[in-house]
Amino acid sequence: MDKMSNTRERILTLLAVHPHTIDDLAREISVTKNAVRAQIALLEREGMIEVQGTSKSSRRPAALYGLSPHSDLHFSRAYPVVLSHLITALANQLSHENFIKIMQELGQRLARSGPRPSEDPQERIQGALNFLKSLGSPGQINEENGKTVITSFVCPIARAVAADPRVCTAMETLLGELTGLPVEEHCNRGERQSCRFIIYPPRNNKSALKTQRRVAVAKE
Repeated sequence: MDKMSNTRERILTLLAVHPHTIDDLAREISVTKNAVRAQIALLEREGMIEVQGTSKSSRRPAALYGLSPHSDLHFSRAYPVVLSHLITALANQLSHENFIKIMQELGQRLARSGPRPSEDPQERIQGALNFLKSLGSPGQINEENGKTVITSFVCPIARAVAADPRVCTAMETLLGELTGLPVEEHCNRGERQSCRFIIYPPRNNKSALKTQRRVAVAKE
């Protein structure tokens, strides 16, 4: 681990115990205040830490930094492991039809925390791409034979997909809900997993009308 990474980890470990000022951190880690400030600025931008008051003991009030409510994701290594075992347990207990239904419901639930639908299909597709990025899966949009293709070379749920590839149904449903368009997943599940989703234009006027109604309802 390089010196900067070591400083970052030690800062997070100290803040996990209780809030500290920059002076406190510099003294306990034995680095310069400027080195601590640089790491504090990065951690604030990442949403890992936040100001949680001011110090009353110093001559001049100083900001007290503590861990943000979402910082547990940095420390815990259990989420991917628990998720993969949960998927395996579900696959062993459920029929294929019921497993797919649960993955579809999962995709629908995820979509509820995504961007609000737009009437413009291209805006919906771009919004879906941005939402994937927020989940840790940056990608790109391409046009192929009249269809739109979203490709990402980082699978955000790789451990779960390794446990059962049908988990991709959740992401397929998620993109279908966000875009309001027919979506098919054609993901690469080789040694390096990557995501590939083909988005089709509305199959007919009835499908297009259904999409418009869904957008209207979502806006209400």
